[in-house]
Amino acid sequence: MPIFTVANLTAIKKNRFFYALLGLSLLAGALVFFNPPDPITSVPEGKETLEGIDVSNHQGYIEWERIDQNQVNFVFMKATEGETFTDKSFRSNWEAAEDAGFLRGAYHFYREESSGKDQAEHFIDVVPKDAYAMPPVVDVELLAADGEAFIKELKVFLTTLEDHYGQKPLIYCNRATYDAYIKDNFQDYGLWYADYNSPPPIEGWLFWQFTDSGNVEGIEGPVDFNQYSGTREELLALADFKD
Repeated sequence: MPIFTVANLTAIKKNRFFYALLGLSLLAGALVFFNPPDPITSVPEGKETLEGIDVSNHQGYIEWERIDQNQVNFVFMKATEGETFTDKSFRSNWEAAEDAGFLRGAYHFYREESSGKDQAEHFIDVVPKDAYAMPPVVDVELLAADGEAFIKELKVFLTTLEDHYGQKPLIYCNRATYDAYIKDNFQDYGLWYADYNSPPPIEGWLFWQFTDSGNVEGIEGPVDFNQYSGTREELLALADFKD
């Protein structure tokens, strides 16, 4: 028969306290793991043409709760530019758009002056890994003095982001940058093409920026509008976050 001394009883109490704390910690972790994100309500069922906007600090304060989600089904927002610039509205837009139920993604404006690695690290510092966000986007709309070096560094940028976020980035381009850099070097990336006169003259585009003068209640002034090429299910699948 075991003999219960004061030391034994103290040890038992300590063990019980330890296992109680351990159990609470595991329970809390499970609740966090299984707690789903806020629902995405901006991609309605049955809508044939899915359209969205892209915004930055140029749009000023956005009243996300006033935006009609039958009109705006997704949103891309500027996060960073170059090696050091951060859009001052990104954090508030990122959080408010999620709270309002928008499917959202972040983009980086790429510049020749900085290395691809440095620009990627800056983007990673600013844009969190976020469940159910669309893949990161690199905005390539400026022609470079050294095209060969530009392509090399852009590949580093894209690879770094894919390694970090577990999602293959998308590339935003216009006719000039598509012909100069994208067409022959980045065929396996999803494309977001800007053309305000006609649909993209390329196959396989995902998004088409068709105007820079759209109007949305909740946003003062003009805003870019974009069309998605696929179905509702395919659009939501873009946000299938991988850790």
